[in-house]
Amino acid sequence: MYNMLIFIFTYSLPALNNVYSGSLLIPLIGKQNIEFERLKPNTSQVRLRGLINCDGFIYNDGNDSNDEKCISKSVMSYELDNYLKNIMTKYRCTIEEPHYDVSSDTILFVLKINLVGLTKSIKLLNTNTNSNTKTNSNIKKMKY
Repeated sequence: MYNMLIFIFTYSLPALNNVYSGSLLIPLIGKQNIEFERLKPNTSQVRLRGLINCDGFIYNDGNDSNDEKCISKSVMSYELDNYLKNIMTKYRCTIEEPHYDVSSDTILFVLKINLVGLTKSIKLLNTNTNSNTKTNSNIKKMKY
């Protein structure tokens, strides 16, 4: 009955095992942390911490721009697991305009939380890149 297909990323997808994180501050309610990790070519994990605590999965349909059967050559479709679907339904949320920006290595999307009438643009940054940079600068400091 409730089959939510969302269009997440253009054909360019984040690299496997990179972790992207960001947060959302909901006025007078609290903070929500969001992490995204692409585990396999067709499976990604979303980890939510804060107001909502859960781990869920997103599965793509396997279509890509090289597939002749793929209707849209620029978008891949994804499906949320039942746990994430239930959360989206419970809080009446929708995700719009999802996009992976290759040049800045970020994930961007618009989250609408209809329960509280809130629309926010979310930017998830690659934490692997940031942590490597910090580690390298700390090593240089320790040498001097």
